[in-house]
Amino acid sequence: MWFVSECDLGDFVADSVATCCRRRAMQLQLLVIAAWAAIASGGLPSVRDSLTHPVHVYEGDDALVTCVVRDAGDNTVLWKKEDRERHSLRVLTAGEARVTADRRFDVLHDAVPPEEKINSGGDVWVLVIKETKAADAGIYVCEVNSNPVVRSFHKLSVLSRALQPPPENGTGGAGLLGAGASDAARSAAQRHNYTACCAARNVSAACFGFCAVQSILQGNTGQDPERCEKDFPDIVRCMADGRNHVPCCARQRVPDICQDVCRGEYTVITDNIKTHFSCAAYTEPTLACIAEGVELLPSPPEDVEAAPLTEHSLNVSWAPPRSGGDTVNSFVVTVRLLRSFDEDGDDGFDAVPGDEEDSYAAAAAEAAESRAGAHRPTAPPTPEAPAGPAPPPGVVGTVSLTIPGTYGSTIVNDLQPFAMYEIAVVARNLHGESLPSEAVRALTLAPADAGAEPGDAAPGGAATPPLPDVRGCCTAKGVREASCVTKLCDPAAAAFVAAPDLMVCAPWAADAFSCLANGLDHSPCCRSRGLPDSCLVLCTGNVTQIDFSYFNCLKHLPAYASCLLRGYGVLPSSPRRVHVSHVDSSFALVHWAPPAALADTVLDYALHWRPLSTYDNDYRVVHARRQPFVLEGLRAGADYEVYVEAVNGHGAGDPSPRVVFRTHSQVQVEQEEASLFHNATACCVAAGLSGVCMPLCSYDARMGDVKALAGVCAGELHKLLRCGAGGRDHAPCCARRGVPAACAPVCAGVLAGSLAAAIAGCAPYIGNIVQCFEEGAGLLPGPVEELHATSVRDGAVTLAWQPPADGSNVTFFVVHYQKADNTTAHETLPRLQNQVNVTDPTADIEGLESGALYSFFVVSQNAHGASLPSSVLLLNATHTETDSPGIAAVPSPPHSLAVSSHSATWLTVSWQPPEFSLPSERLSYKLYHKSASDGDFQLVETSVTSHMLETLLPNTQYIVYVVAVSQKGASLPSETLIAWTDPAYPAFVEPPTVHPINLVTEGGSMTVLCIAMGTPTPTISLYITGRLVRQEVTRHMVTVVHNVTRDMDQIACYADNGYGTPMQASRKITVSHPPHITASVITMAAPGDSVALECRVEAQPEPKMVFWKDHNGRIPVIQGGRYDIAVFSDKEEESVYVMRLTIHKVEADDASDYFCRAENAFGDATQPVSLRVRSQAAATNVTACCVEQNVSSSCMDACSFYLDVEAAVERAGCAGDLDKLLKCAADGSDHRGCCAKRGVPRRCLDWCRGEPAPAPSAKACVLQHTKPIVACFHEGRERLPGPPLNVRVEVIDAHSVRVRWDPPAKNPGAVEMYRVFWRTSGARTSHKNDTRAPSLRLSGLKEGVAYECAVKAGNRLGTSALSAPVLFATGGPADKYITSAASVDSESSRAGVAVGAGLALVSLVALAAAAVWWVRRRRLLGSKSQGGVAFENPSYLREMNMDHIQIPSGLADGAVAVATSTTTTSPSASAACASAAPPPTHNGSAVGSPEHDADGGGGGVGAGWRTETLHVPAHVDAGGAGATAGAREELRLSRGGAGFKRLK
Repeated sequence: MWFVSECDLGDFVADSVATCCRRRAMQLQLLVIAAWAAIASGGLPSVRDSLTHPVHVYEGDDALVTCVVRDAGDNTVLWKKEDRERHSLRVLTAGEARVTADRRFDVLHDAVPPEEKINSGGDVWVLVIKETKAADAGIYVCEVNSNPVVRSFHKLSVLSRALQPPPENGTGGAGLLGAGASDAARSAAQRHNYTACCAARNVSAACFGFCAVQSILQGNTGQDPERCEKDFPDIVRCMADGRNHVPCCARQRVPDICQDVCRGEYTVITDNIKTHFSCAAYTEPTLACIAEGVELLPSPPEDVEAAPLTEHSLNVSWAPPRSGGDTVNSFVVTVRLLRSFDEDGDDGFDAVPGDEEDSYAAAAAEAAESRAGAHRPTAPPTPEAPAGPAPPPGVVGTVSLTIPGTYGSTIVNDLQPFAMYEIAVVARNLHGESLPSEAVRALTLAPADAGAEPGDAAPGGAATPPLPDVRGCCTAKGVREASCVTKLCDPAAAAFVAAPDLMVCAPWAADAFSCLANGLDHSPCCRSRGLPDSCLVLCTGNVTQIDFSYFNCLKHLPAYASCLLRGYGVLPSSPRRVHVSHVDSSFALVHWAPPAALADTVLDYALHWRPLSTYDNDYRVVHARRQPFVLEGLRAGADYEVYVEAVNGHGAGDPSPRVVFRTHSQVQVEQEEASLFHNATACCVAAGLSGVCMPLCSYDARMGDVKALAGVCAGELHKLLRCGAGGRDHAPCCARRGVPAACAPVCAGVLAGSLAAAIAGCAPYIGNIVQCFEEGAGLLPGPVEELHATSVRDGAVTLAWQPPADGSNVTFFVVHYQKADNTTAHETLPRLQNQVNVTDPTADIEGLESGALYSFFVVSQNAHGASLPSSVLLLNATHTETDSPGIAAVPSPPHSLAVSSHSATWLTVSWQPPEFSLPSERLSYKLYHKSASDGDFQLVETSVTSHMLETLLPNTQYIVYVVAVSQKGASLPSETLIAWTDPAYPAFVEPPTVHPINLVTEGGSMTVLCIAMGTPTPTISLYITGRLVRQEVTRHMVTVVHNVTRDMDQIACYADNGYGTPMQASRKITVSHPPHITASVITMAAPGDSVALECRVEAQPEPKMVFWKDHNGRIPVIQGGRYDIAVFSDKEEESVYVMRLTIHKVEADDASDYFCRAENAFGDATQPVSLRVRSQAAATNVTACCVEQNVSSSCMDACSFYLDVEAAVERAGCAGDLDKLLKCAADGSDHRGCCAKRGVPRRCLDWCRGEPAPAPSAKACVLQHTKPIVACFHEGRERLPGPPLNVRVEVIDAHSVRVRWDPPAKNPGAVEMYRVFWRTSGARTSHKNDTRAPSLRLSGLKEGVAYECAVKAGNRLGTSALSAPVLFATGGPADKYITSAASVDSESSRAGVAVGAGLALVSLVALAAAAVWWVRRRRLLGSKSQGGVAFENPSYLREMNMDHIQIPSGLADGAVAVATSTTTTSPSASAACASAAPPPTHNGSAVGSPEHDADGGGGGVGAGWRTETLHVPAHVDAGGAGATAGAREELRLSRGGAGFKRLK
């Protein structure tokens, strides 16, 4: 069968064959050879002596195919022919008996009488084929039915001698359409246009360019061949035009594998590796044969029909060919017996079996009837098919008849009765023949049909009996309504009576049903057909009246009408003897006999069938005029039910009994042909092929597996080749099938050169090679095994070996030997100087030179070819004592030793395995190497054919050779390889190359190329912004970086190879990105203040920046008047720009939404900044604060609503006023939480609440962290409340007081809670509690003890500073014991004057001690007393922030604070508090208890605050990411000044 492949038919286009083949070669990653599974066994009949060389005969001559069977015993020898279309073997002879119906076949054996035998012998079985035809060509199998089966394969080629050159060409010719061809023939060939045929076969219009030979030859098909792959089968069929061009292609030496196009066939490429072969080199001669044949050869006969005549004969007719009919001199009619019908992929229910077009029997009957007007004479039976007894049943046979060209029909005799045949006709003329016509099928008659009785005649022979005159009866009984007479009084219409008819005819119903019954009781029939009892009265005819109860009987009226007709005796009875035969997997034959009654009135038969045990089990009905009926389209292994009814003019009679049958199973058991076929899988296992590569060890390997496993299994290709070849020499087959000579070693399972060269040159022929492997496995002998010398004498050697283990049909053995020396002993020559042929597996070689060295190997051979040489035996022809089993042969040396890659410290050495060794032999290798200066070789053992020698010295010469090792011993050494390592050079790296060069965009991709020189190969590392991205040992490393971010601006390549100093080269790139704007969302200002709206823009390249006042209207803010716009670059960060809008003397109308707008080539951004103007002036007069703090006049310009602290920092004269400016900027709020999130270190956090940081880092903190501190001041100005005002104490009794205060002046609406602190005066521990109300009751106080308290306001964002502390005492008049430690305002100052003398006397010592300690502490910290704080309490340093704290709504005015909650400055206490903290509550805080009047104890209030777990707010700014974990954690755990400011 010819295979065009994707590189063939499509490449009929001129100049495209080579291009396509190169493209296909690149797609094949690995040349994989696989194997046919077989079972090796011994002690069987042998066919190794059979003559299996191809047999060539001319058409019409006799062919003799010889098979030699040794030790056949009681087994039977069968001859079979391969049916390639059906992938099966057709039996021709069994023993000496002919099985096929074709009398041209016979077998010759010595048991035949002497006068009839030809060249026969005791073990010789000769298949004789008389008057051979082209259809006889193929593979014939000589099979012995032993266990396991033994086979030999024989190829027969039939050459046509009838093909002659056309008359106009004369006798001279230079080849097909060459110089000897006439212009008329050449032009006719080029005119061959089969576009109409292509259109009729639904070929795509875009592929019509391939439907004309001229367009193909000129290369103007206008379409890529790959796009027309699916249409090529139809295109090729149209191209051949029904002519058989195979003889011409054979004369042009087109390989048989490439002749399918010559037959009008196209082999589609599949995933099977055998379908990937090349016939591109034979495209032109194939086209030339087709072009010539369409002018000379006839087209197939048309309208072939076949009709059965008898049980042993068919009448076959046909019409002349459409083209070349006048040149036809004969027709060949081939009739082939079918054992089964073609398989159908459908479920068999889409088309109704038995339909006239689908039934073989019906088609044959119709064809017989339509031949009445045939215009051509009928040829009598030819001598090739004389009439005679029928062949034995069950015999498969083929009948071939040659009919003169003047006839249009013939009768084929000697057929089996009741058997299905397939018939095709071929037309012949002087130049050749057509392809077979469309095959038709016909069924011979059954014996019962041939001798049918008169009663069994075909249906429709007699008139139908008349019906009773029911209408006359009704009229006689007075039924006057015409419609009632028509509907109720007609048995044929009774089945269609409806409810209205019953209602209209109710008055005459009794008479009508009485007439229908005709005096008979039909109730037994009605009851059997399922009519209910209430309706049986209709069947008796005794109806008295019709009411609504009879409406239920309407659905049973068809069965009622049938019973009436049956009772009248006008319907045929049920068919007899219904049975099923010839049950197959997809069809069955249904038989029946005519009914006993009224058989002559039957028109046809209704066959009802259905599948059982399925959801779709309704009966299907088909009609047949005669039996048997072919019930087709059945499913394999399924149960069916069938019955038959006879039908005449009145309807269907009684049904026959049901017949249930089951179709045969479709499971096909594939028998392993163990005795002849090489078991490649076992070979691969024995050779040590890795498990992952085992799918490739098959002749039916999938190309998908080849491509998937190419990289993994490339190193084991030699094992696949050796096992695929099976030790056989397939080079002659490869040459016959068009494989180039350069690939001949591959056909022998040997890689002569490099793997890459083998793949590049031989990959297009992979299918050709694998098919030769598969064919040779059954034809060629396998290699001998266990070659050894049993005796070595002076000048003589005795050799012994084992024949091939796979049962190959070996005819003889050839022993090769020659004298060897140090040079020739390492050579692997396929043929040595001396050969000895022997038939036994032993040989005595004499006449050798004593003391000389000789090489020996053995080759097995038969008529088809030879095996590959065995392992090599190297012997000294000197007497040597040998032990059993003697001196064993070993593999030949490895060869083609080469350095595949190298560097300064390593060499990779590769080699090819031994050419002479058993395919299944597991080989390992010993690699010896040393430097030129070393004395001893170092040994490395490996199982693969390459190895990397590492840790070598640079610039050093090394000597290498390899030895192959098998179970029998080690081979001779390979050739010696001398190789140098490279000199060592330090690594040198070039600056990285970045693509695109000038346009790396954020979010995009960039490709970075690092190039490094040096020997050995350096290790290149790629760093981006200081982070290692990739590292690889290479000289060129290309890295694609996706999703580039704007900080990836530093790219460095680093290279090191261990020699010299590592080198680094870097490059700074610019990452372009659209603008990103950050700004405060809302800014508050008071009328008359100056306010700055500032946005920070990060963009690359520099954007265009503008302020808008209306986003939709895009109304810009214009420079001038009260508006001052400044745009400048940030001095510390590249690609960061600041745009600032300063509005002087803010007015109420200035309150609006402003928009910062920035735009560059990569995008734009808009950020709103809103200005809100208070309805009243700011609660805090910043200027007044600066005056009160004695800020110098040179720095007073910074004292606006937004203090310009940054400007003051840059002025040398303002360094002394920084603490004052920051105190005023803090505006009475505690901003430490914000500063911590923005990365301000812990030592500088005091500046964030307006207090100087501890020396000596105070000034450094301001200089380094001005921006985040000021940003927090701006952020918290409108969010954080100020300190509560007018804190005062009202004494309730000797143990209770109530603390009251006023809301803060700054952001009073932002207050979510108040926190009250109190303690005994001078104590180091304090109590606290929280409340929403502006007062809190404190109880549990001691009478006569001086206390102090302070209050701060807070919310979830932070807190205010503490209010001025208040001193009080219990046990006396309230107004006598209350004072203020510092003046908060005039009111609180006046309250402090009212302190009583008793309180002063009690607390004088404590106050003095506290004052002294406070002064010392302030000096140590380098701070200045600014007033407003009279003492310091270290316990407040441990207070927490108010982040995410919620106050229960129940804690309102009047809540009592029990004086039990304390804090301590002890480190151990703090640690204990932190470690013992319970899990947080659901709202993240623990609050005090509700008000109660219990004195003393209790302890829930303070303890809950001391152990609460706080969380960083979810809206943490990016600036906060830089804060150290330790500082933030201490802030959250109330350590080191977190929470409320310390009291001073």
